Amino acid sequence: MTEKPTNNSFIKIAMLCILGLLIAAAIAFYFIKPIIVKDHLPKPINIDTSNQPKLGKSHVKIHLVAFEDLKCSNCARFNVEVFPYIKKQFIDTGVANYTLINLAFVPGSMPAANAARCVYMQNKKLFFDFTEYLFQNQPPENQDWATVPTLMMDAGKIKGINTDQLAQCLVSNPYESFIQNNLKIAIKAMGQQVETPALYINGIKVDPLTKEQINIIIKAIQ
Repeated sequence: MTEKPTNNSFIKIAMLCILGLLIAAAIAFYFIKPIIVKDHLPKPINIDTSNQPKLGKSHVKIHLVAFEDLKCSNCARFNVEVFPYIKKQFIDTGVANYTLINLAFVPGSMPAANAARCVYMQNKKLFFDFTEYLFQNQPPENQDWATVPTLMMDAGKIKGINTDQLAQCLVSNPYESFIQNNLKIAIKAMGQQVETPALYINGIKVDPLTKEQINIIIKAIQ
């Protein structure tokens, strides 16, 4: 005698079918979402990154460009909380490279920007060591801390910087016009409302500037 299916059996089968459909839909959305996101991304812009400090391999598909000011407190927060993630996930793995365009529009930040440029011209490999130290040890933004004596002390914490050469560079202040031109690059990218930190991925601005949004954009353009 054949036993008829019970209501419980039908319920179990229905639940399994629904679960299967949900899993299939989730998998499909996982692959389709980057296409949807890519279609809704803003139009990328061209940013001149020539002669700017870079990290990572040159021949990669993903290019990240950051605009920052060394006295900017939000920039310090970005470098402490977000940049290490970017470096570990994308730069160190060879997925992307990273360019920092250093601005000086926060009052009193030109000496710090000039010092960073002096370090870069002295030894390109030490630029990010120096700026990382400044961001990690940054005093409050409203303090006038970016002075020659303070910057010299900060530079002394970075192994390899020739402090005698740096002192001469800080006094002569040879890179002010270069830093001012960086602001022009930022204005061209953002308009008159320049803000830092600002991050662009292949010319597309990351907004909001979060790890999640960085992942979304990179996945969409890979």
